Amino acid sequence: MNNSAIKICLQDSTFQKTVMDNGVRILTENLSYLKSVSLCIWVRTGSRVEENDENGICHFLEHMMFKGTTSRDALQISKEIECVGGSLNAFTGKEATSYFCRVLSDDLHLGSDVLTDMYLNSSFPESEMKWEKQVICQEIHQLEDSPEDYVNELFQMRFWQGDHFGRSILGTIDDVLHFDREKLIKFKEDHYGPLETIVCAVGNFCHEDLVDLVKDGMGSLKNGSPRMQQPKPKNAPGALIQEKDLEQVHLCVGVEGPSVKDDDRNTAYIFNTLFGGGMSSRLFQEVREKRGLAYNIYSFYSPYSDTGVIGIGASTEPDRFEELLDVMGQETLRVADTITGDELRNAKNQLRGTIIMSNESAESRIGRIIKAETTYGRYISVDEIIDDIEKVTLEEIRDFASRLFSPAAFTAVALGQVPNSMNILSYFNRL
Repeated sequence: MNNSAIKICLQDSTFQKTVMDNGVRILTENLSYLKSVSLCIWVRTGSRVEENDENGICHFLEHMMFKGTTSRDALQISKEIECVGGSLNAFTGKEATSYFCRVLSDDLHLGSDVLTDMYLNSSFPESEMKWEKQVICQEIHQLEDSPEDYVNELFQMRFWQGDHFGRSILGTIDDVLHFDREKLIKFKEDHYGPLETIVCAVGNFCHEDLVDLVKDGMGSLKNGSPRMQQPKPKNAPGALIQEKDLEQVHLCVGVEGPSVKDDDRNTAYIFNTLFGGGMSSRLFQEVREKRGLAYNIYSFYSPYSDTGVIGIGASTEPDRFEELLDVMGQETLRVADTITGDELRNAKNQLRGTIIMSNESAESRIGRIIKAETTYGRYISVDEIIDDIEKVTLEEIRDFASRLFSPAAFTAVALGQVPNSMNILSYFNRL
């Protein structure tokens, strides 16, 4: 097999990349001071590629990949990894699905064998499908019973109302119960192709050893149906109030933000940090420390390949909800004109520390490596990320905030004891 490879030597690690003949990419970073390896098989297939009758199938497929292969049953899959002290897990997002394990360096062969066996040879037994549907139904009910999580789910659905991007990753109970084995197999064949697949590992091991372990299996992957270019999600600003008998009212408010490729992405990270990214942030100080309005108050920035969301979330007692809205609205609408140089410097320092410390986690390194590869097609060092953040000026971040919070751009969702007639958007559209 004629695989091409590039090698970049860093101070504390060695990054290597091998591209197999069928297009599967193998990315590794060697950290000689570790005694373990974190291994991930990532596929560029998430809930946004699902058709109308497939909502939730990506997540269901992820669950079923653990339920047996042609050579292992479900118990063997988990037992083989756990018996050597390792761990095995997966997650599904809007744009990707990831399967990962962590094992001691001496057990790399076992970890790679189990993970590639799952990815390539899952058999989707009918008996397991029956019970896993019930498990996912329980997961959906659990989400609905967790107000902090559920308000964010409702926000995503309202933010992209009418667009595939806004549908639940978990799907609906009706959709999940109607999936069958043939549909699952067809979806995997169509969407788990080699050009969409990345194998990434970080830890103490040899790149060539990993390539040798996975090349035969991953080299057998063949392309399914051609991947259609997904249209950019359409944001639909508006409000949703869902009345529910809860002790608190949970709120989520947001606007469309930069994508991972946008020139404003680093400005967005800085803005999010100073606005609601910690105990010293504006929102935390004004809402919690000065007024005691909420225990939970935060902002978030969620970038995707072609869009993004910047938002704020909080919860408070029903009789203080209007006061919370008033304070959050005021802080949001005045922030563009009042960001100071000290706030900018502090936010940059906070981000710098967070990035450097997260780099001590092998799992975080995997996330950074895959994000750089899928977004820019190359390795991006921590130093380069920090340098880009340092370049953001006070004028740029003020201009960004001014453009971000333009009138009529907000989506707001409230969950709890709130009258349906309440105009929650009015607090954020008073310019």
